[in-house]
Amino acid sequence: MSQRIDSLQPGPDLREGNNEYWQTLLERIPYARHLGLQAQQDSSGVWVHLPYQKSLIGNFMLPALHGGVLGALIEITARIAAHGKGAQASYPRILDSNINYLRSAQARSTFASAEVVRQGRRTSLVQVNCWQRERSVLIASGRVQLLLATTAGNQ
Repeated sequence: MSQRIDSLQPGPDLREGNNEYWQTLLERIPYARHLGLQAQQDSSGVWVHLPYQKSLIGNFMLPALHGGVLGALIEITARIAAHGKGAQASYPRILDSNINYLRSAQARSTFASAEVVRQGRRTSLVQVNCWQRERSVLIASGRVQLLLATTAGNQ
């Protein structure tokens, strides 16, 4: 049985290199494990890879990935970015999200990167961009506002 996400201690800033930390965060999220999400970090920051699976297709006529899968990718990416950036002891909770579906997500691997726009004591605002072949051609983007828990009893 895997550890709960809440038991993972706050991690390094997004600019610091620690791929294992980010992958551990993803593996503690059941839906992220189900989707097969993989975390990587390079000089541009942390990004999440959603490997293509036929079961993720929402429209078989195109075929295109299901919008809910893209929404989950955006929210999960935002949550791990906010968790890694702050000093909270537990997993951030979503207060609000705004997702823009910019073009059809083709039947192929998808990637997401996050930028913490603002990090306060209690909340965080994260911008997430999703792409497939070229990072400059976005298929979806989202802004997610999260509640940061600053104490272990604040869950």
